[in-house]
Amino acid sequence: MEKNLEIHTISKVDICCGRTSINLDGLSDLILDNASEKLDSDPSHTHYEDTICPDSPIIDKIINEMICAFKGATGFDIELTDRWSHIHEKNMSTTLHDHYPSDISSAFYVSVPDNAGQIVFHPSHNRYHPARVSIPPEEGMYLMFPGYLDHSVTRNQSKEKRISLAFNFNILQGQQ
Repeated sequence: MEKNLEIHTISKVDICCGRTSINLDGLSDLILDNASEKLDSDPSHTHYEDTICPDSPIIDKIINEMICAFKGATGFDIELTDRWSHIHEKNMSTTLHDHYPSDISSAFYVSVPDNAGQIVFHPSHNRYHPARVSIPPEEGMYLMFPGYLDHSVTRNQSKEKRISLAFNFNILQGQQ
């Protein structure tokens, strides 16, 4: 590397992708059994289509696994601030949004039938090259990304439901 050259990173977006080792048997049924419990009954609210994320030892293990993996990859401790379930039936999609002011957002895929859509990230750090990055979900996969990162979900073309969990985290004070 040239000694007279300094590098100053002004824009970088990382998406962490992991896979759980936890047995997910019964998790889809648990989420579907609680699907009638909406987060918000106001259709103008962004959580209108979201359902509660039920209490479950399996979900607690998933959250802990994600927290430990994030710490191992970044050195940062994070704490859970929000969680919810998302059930996409045939032809459902999710419009462009972010999770600001959360530091870290995540999606965990519980059930992913073929042609169930993809998460699409829309980084906006270069207005002349509006890159989009699509990541096809897989059962047991999780993605962790900055809460400010715009993302959407393409249409579920499957006749089966795609079930995911969403989590928001904040970096513990003194580490930012």
